[in-house]
Amino acid sequence: HDMLMVRELFPRMVIMDEGRIVADGPTDRLMADTALLEAHGLEAPP
Repeated sequence: HDMLMVRELFPRMVIMDEGRIVADGPTDRLMADTALLEAHGLEAPP
């Protein structure tokens, strides 16, 4: 996914891993949690 576009367009983000919701909340808060993103194969945008 284009994480820069996600941050710019969506106030809320849901992170799924293997079909399960693992995080749901404000995009800015979830994007700031680099450990969460990395644990689920995502990279924080610059």
